Amino acid sequence: MTGIQEQDACETTPSGVGVADGRTGIDRELDGLRPQLDGVLRSIGERPELGYQEHHAVAELVGLLAAYGHKAEVGLAGMDTAFRARVDSGTAGPCVAFLAEYDALPGFGHACGHNVIATVAVGAFLALARVLPRGAVELIGCPAEESAVDGAGGKVRLLAAGVFDGVDAALMAHPYDRDMVVTRGNLAARGVDLQFRGRPAHAVADPGAGINALEAAVDAFVAIQRLGDQLPPDHYMNAIIPEGGESANMIPSWARIRYRLRAPTVPEVDALRDRVVTAARDVATTAGCEFTVREFAPLYAEMRPDRELVAVAREVMDACGYTVEPDGGSISVGSTDFGNVSQTTRALEIGVQLAPRGTGLHTPDFAAAAIGPGATDVAVGGARILALTALRGVLAA
Repeated sequence: MTGIQEQDACETTPSGVGVADGRTGIDRELDGLRPQLDGVLRSIGERPELGYQEHHAVAELVGLLAAYGHKAEVGLAGMDTAFRARVDSGTAGPCVAFLAEYDALPGFGHACGHNVIATVAVGAFLALARVLPRGAVELIGCPAEESAVDGAGGKVRLLAAGVFDGVDAALMAHPYDRDMVVTRGNLAARGVDLQFRGRPAHAVADPGAGINALEAAVDAFVAIQRLGDQLPPDHYMNAIIPEGGESANMIPSWARIRYRLRAPTVPEVDALRDRVVTAARDVATTAGCEFTVREFAPLYAEMRPDRELVAVAREVMDACGYTVEPDGGSISVGSTDFGNVSQTTRALEIGVQLAPRGTGLHTPDFAAAAIGPGATDVAVGGARILALTALRGVLAA
């Protein structure tokens, strides 16, 4: 059984202070919110925006908050599309934050389901705010998790600006092709541009006068890819060559390779970066090119799930009728700046099944599922799980 279940399916949710009293209120609130959540999910899903350009998505989310009497602070850490809303119970206690992502992928729309993530987060916030037993609940809008042309990693900037100071637990849900609780960390990642500068010349009249930066970049790409034979299977080097000259009549004097490097931990990805840069520099030196390295994205640390929250979320999902994957089903799927958050506070990510088993993220089929007929049910179900997990695992005395 997957997706949202009937309202009474959570009657056996583990009890605790705030949980038994708040469960019915959360169900009632989410049932009432369903039309509004459906509207937000589809509006964001049908109008995808790249990182730091998510103005429509933020307007939709902030507008829904305002309709329920919640004011949001928009524009955080120098990002126009970051926001935060907060409800304080007036009684001392921890602060739990639900994280919303809403950027889309270039050319693929919401093929990672971030419109669903945003809908889950705002639904969980609104529902929990109505039954908050103590402490505080926040909704933090996080731009550019993956798709900014340059400098993705909105959560990294929010962390640096102190937005997560005082947050005792951060929770979010991600759509996948299965229901699960993430127990293994996503990979640490770095983004580097390897830049080669040669010397221009006419490609026919005087080719010997030039230094071909594109040839150097291609040779470096081949040399780096050969490193893959020496790497563990959980190390990844993914690249594109976005620049390699402007005219076939000229010896290219400028070329650039963009690498996304991943490994299980920060020390491992740093070591991988050093090997890649050394290989590229050696090729550039041999070719006579100037060589520089530029970080195009901040470091994404590996995910560190909180064990207690993992256990509570599994109990909640089981009680709500979800068929939760065993620990072996908690797969590492790329990297996320949520990993950086998990290094500083308790963190949990659950997975909710949006697409049929075997449907990959970042594919047209997954983008279609993100605005498909069952997407709202999935989002409402995810909001229920997060709100109940927050009550049971964070706010219970």
